[in-house]
Amino acid sequence: MGHIKQIGLNLSLLRRERGLSISGLAELSGVAKSTLSSLESGEGNPTVETLWATADALGVTFGRLVQEAQAHGQGADGLSAELKGEGSTVRLIERSQSDDDLPVVEVYAVELAAGYRREAEPHTQGVQERVTVLSGALLVGTLARPVLLRAGETLVFAADVPHIYAAHSAAKALVVVQYPPGLAGIDSALRTVDWPGDARLLEGAGALVDRLLIDTSNGLCGGRLRFRGAPLDRAAALKPLLGLVGARQPEHRWPVMAFADTDADGAFVAALPLLATSAFSLRESRMQTMSPIWAAAQRLSAWAEAPARQLTADERDSALCHVGGASMLLESLGVEVLLQRGQRLVPTRVGAAATVTSPRVGKLASNDAVEDGSFSSRIDVAHYDAYELLHPAYARQVVAMAQDIQEFVPQAEPLQTLDVGTGPGLPLLMLKELLPHLQTLAVEPDPVAFGCLVHNVRGHRGIELHQGDFLSMELPAASLSVVTSTGASHHFNTAFMLQKAMTLLQPGGVLVVADEFLPAFSSALERQAGLVRHHGAYLVAMMAWLGPCWPSQDDAAGRLYRDVRRTLTDALLWVEGGRTAQAVELCRSLAPRLHAVASPSAQGDLLGAVLRFFRLEWQAMVAGFDYEVERKTHPRHFLALARMAGFTLLRHRRLFATTGHDDMGGGTHLFTFTKPKDADGHA
Repeated sequence: MGHIKQIGLNLSLLRRERGLSISGLAELSGVAKSTLSSLESGEGNPTVETLWATADALGVTFGRLVQEAQAHGQGADGLSAELKGEGSTVRLIERSQSDDDLPVVEVYAVELAAGYRREAEPHTQGVQERVTVLSGALLVGTLARPVLLRAGETLVFAADVPHIYAAHSAAKALVVVQYPPGLAGIDSALRTVDWPGDARLLEGAGALVDRLLIDTSNGLCGGRLRFRGAPLDRAAALKPLLGLVGARQPEHRWPVMAFADTDADGAFVAALPLLATSAFSLRESRMQTMSPIWAAAQRLSAWAEAPARQLTADERDSALCHVGGASMLLESLGVEVLLQRGQRLVPTRVGAAATVTSPRVGKLASNDAVEDGSFSSRIDVAHYDAYELLHPAYARQVVAMAQDIQEFVPQAEPLQTLDVGTGPGLPLLMLKELLPHLQTLAVEPDPVAFGCLVHNVRGHRGIELHQGDFLSMELPAASLSVVTSTGASHHFNTAFMLQKAMTLLQPGGVLVVADEFLPAFSSALERQAGLVRHHGAYLVAMMAWLGPCWPSQDDAAGRLYRDVRRTLTDALLWVEGGRTAQAVELCRSLAPRLHAVASPSAQGDLLGAVLRFFRLEWQAMVAGFDYEVERKTHPRHFLALARMAGFTLLRHRRLFATTGHDDMGGGTHLFTFTKPKDADGHA
């Protein structure tokens, strides 16, 4: 390639014009720094693919990079010499000069040897190609729908998606590439590059992976980097990629869920973001002085909010000492903290509870106790009872609720409360660990959930049970001082639930609601997108805690875990790309496989327990698509409904973030309201 020095000069000028360093261009293009340095020095023998990737990263046309005459800042007068690759020859024969607000058109003469095949990476958005075959036969077009052209035939196609050139026989063609005005750089979120088969390509792939992780950790929605021509053997394909994804700086943690995997389209690396909240702090408070359990719960909750914070050996031991202990609350918090930091374990109750409650649930179900529209008609209550403890922030919401009751409610002993939609009752039992003086009427309408509740509270004092609908309960008006609800407000008519609570509370009474809320929406399609993002974020967090290389086994359970991870990644990226309907159908398609997942083989079977939790979260998401049982709203609207019912907000905290950085974004929230008094202390 005798004109390599001219291309090197063009590259240097264009790079400096963009204000890019060689390292920055390597990150954008996936071309190794050493290759770019050699090219700028007028050395080496770059492939056509390398030059295309470099031009796309610079946000310029291919012709502008390879043209022989470069009038800096004014375009070009000359044309390029031939670029020869393995089985291909490309020559720029015309490049239009136009105003900035008009398209740029380049014309190439292309010769391809028999058997040549190239799957091209998408060009920048809006690029079109027009191919006319002059001799031979050429398979060309988008990778999804290529067309076989013979001499004299022409095809126009969008080149901002993966596309193909494959010569069945020796072929010559005229290729016209039209670039949109204001050509932008490549989309770093969705890339396809050649398999890193040598050291230089591996260096370039590492730069692309680092760029993907940096972009995702700094606010982009995530992305995926595909590798063209990867080995068919999964282990061989993953070995170098896992080295790129794994922490090359073990003392630091990316705030992302990143992993390498393979699917029907080959090997890839993907990254999805993690978010944070600030609902707890380590500052001492009067609540911590009540008993040691308060201090431990507050401390563990704060650690769980900061999963990138490294624990000292003493702090790790402090979390570990609660695993297997008598406190379900502290064990759940301790397991969450340790899972976040790579220690793979589950609460003692996980797995064992399903064995205990399943017979009771089976009897109820066989007696046609499950009705359409009931909680158990869409959610597997037995496994909700057993595996929901793995849900991120599940125990943290109880700590926050106890804090607000302690702060905003006069502490009479006993303190009479009513709990709405108690379900199997685990949050209530954890709440009573912090506030043992509560005397609670637990109300649950679903017969299957109520059966679990009866079993779980047996032997616990201060809990009275009522099977029935909260909205139809006949209680005296203004008779309650505290009403609580954990994870249940969206299972009722939310507006009616708030109005009923207002009627039953005394003036100055307190309503405390912990629940999941979607990001803001105003249309059904926005709500569907919010459901994928919201439920997906809990699963992404769990996957991030378990690590990019887990599980290692290739049995049915391991394959299902990876299938969930791949499907979820596709769905989340499709939603961000505006393909919500396709994402919803993709999520629905996986539901039957998750529904059939077997129970864990033994207590301590982490993979089995995690898949059961995934199943529960997937059931909630799909039920939400149908808006049946799962009827979540968003925080601002919930606050508006509470105000319409007459409540005054005392405190609001987001305990786990699923979407958005604002405290009113999606996630697990705690709202504490009061029924106002007038100036004389009356309603």
